[in-house]
Amino acid sequence: MSEDIVTQLTERLQSTKFAIQLDESTDIAGESQLLAYVRYCWQNVVEEEFLFCKSLPARTTADEIFRVINEFFTTFGLQWTNCIGVCTDGAATMTGRKSGVVTRIKQVSPEIVDTHCMIHREALASKNLNETLGFVLDDCVRIVNFIKTRTVNSRLFAQLCIEADAEHKHLLLHSAIRWLSRGKVLERVFELRLELLQFLTEHNLDLAGKVADTEWLAMLAYLVDIFSLLNSLNTSLQGKDACLLKTHDKVAAFKKKLRLWLTRLESNSHNMFV
Repeated sequence: MSEDIVTQLTERLQSTKFAIQLDESTDIAGESQLLAYVRYCWQNVVEEEFLFCKSLPARTTADEIFRVINEFFTTFGLQWTNCIGVCTDGAATMTGRKSGVVTRIKQVSPEIVDTHCMIHREALASKNLNETLGFVLDDCVRIVNFIKTRTVNSRLFAQLCIEADAEHKHLLLHSAIRWLSRGKVLERVFELRLELLQFLTEHNLDLAGKVADTEWLAMLAYLVDIFSLLNSLNTSLQGKDACLLKTHDKVAAFKKKLRLWLTRLESNSHNMFV
């Protein structure tokens, strides 16, 4: 079935213009994987399909990535002249001016248009935190690591949550490459704050003082709220039939909401001191 689907898709791409999106990432086994998606027009309808997922056995260099893509094109008779666009995450390997993947592709298809994934750009823009809020995130990561990276601590904390009839019994690990990771990790820490305070106090850790501090908890609650909104935005930008116009409108609307919230906050702060 898999081979038949690939054959049908590549036969369509042999006779039409198309654009590809590339993403190189690492799976749970630590292996580098190159994923490619394709968008094309078929019978007056814009179609989006998963093109391939190929392992990168050696280095994840631009030459190696281009070789894998080019071999796939050659195997299935796809012409680079039919590829009119390529979208990447903006990494140096992909967009380097002298030896990036996009540069290599333009050598065989000079008219191709390259773009930086808008969703990835939004994710990069939302990474920056001010120093105080950054410390709160770092504290949460330390708390999670103390429990999750030690098997005994993980089991003891799970048992504590079960005895306390908590909604959850496990914390979530933070991963910088997963866009929704920070929001979900912080939300779980906030939901289990009472259980964490008891567990950390029993182990005589200085981190217990953080969880007991009402000001620290207030900043954590703020982070949970803002990252929840960012995660909702990130999720809405993904999915089938997403396009530049739709994603631009959603990001623009979110920025207007932020300005509105800031205006309301400044107004409420002013009224408190009048």
